[in-house]
Amino acid sequence: MSNPAPTPVPGPGGRLGLIGLAERIRMAGGTIAHDVRDGRFVLEASLPWEA
Repeated sequence: MSNPAPTPVPGPGGRLGLIGLAERIRMAGGTIAHDVRDGRFVLEASLPWEA
């Protein structure tokens, strides 16, 4: 998932709820990563759930 990054880019979890989201994903045994690439905010999350 990605969308245009805000300018200036907020710090980790800055006003976006990423800290709480990361906590919930990790509690479920998953992983989460976020970054700004080519001016877009990218979020990658993985949960160990069967489809």
